[in-house]
This record gives sequence, C-alpha cells and structure tokens, in this order.
Amino acid sequence: MTFGARLVLEWSFIGAVASWVAIAGAFDQLYLLIPNEPLTLTLGLGLTVISLYGLVHSARRGPRWALIPATVAIIAVIAGIVTDGSLLALGLTIPGFY
Repeated sequence: MTFGARLVLEWSFIGAVASWVAIAGAFDQLYLLIPNEPLTLTLGLGLTVISLYGLVHSARRGPRWALIPATVAIIAVIAGIVTDGSLLALGLTIPGFY
C-alpha cells in the first residue's frame, strides 16, 4: 500500500470518528461525558472541519480507488458539520435554546 493510499484511509477513519462525535454531541449521547452542550457542539464542529480539510488534502494525492472511502467519509463529515453548525447557531441566537 502506498503512502498516499494509507493517508487517505487514515483520514477517512478520522473523518468517520469526527462525524460520530459531531452527531452524537448533537443528539445528547456525548452530553453524558461532557455536560456542556455548547462545548460538545463546538468540539464536534472543530473536529469535523479539521478532518474535512485533511480528507480533501489527502484525497488529491491518493490513488483513484481511495476516493470511494474518502467520499463516504466526506459525506458523513458534512452531515456532522451541518448538524452541529445549525444547532450551535440556533443556540447562540435563541435565548434558552439549550
């Protein structure tokens, strides 16, 4: 396995974990570990943005077959960004939302 392929697969795994953290933080599963909802949403949003950058950066340098797991991970990461971003924006604009 080449270095580029390994890098894409590693970032795909990191993206899957980051999207899970983002979506679990949005639906109160991660709230049991960190009892501050804006903090869990910000953590998930930050992790997904970092993993999205790593996925895009590594997918351009990897082989063509590695685009399949990268695309699946990018879709999951975008879902996590939209979920956390919208809940965080609603919580910052609507008093008493959290």
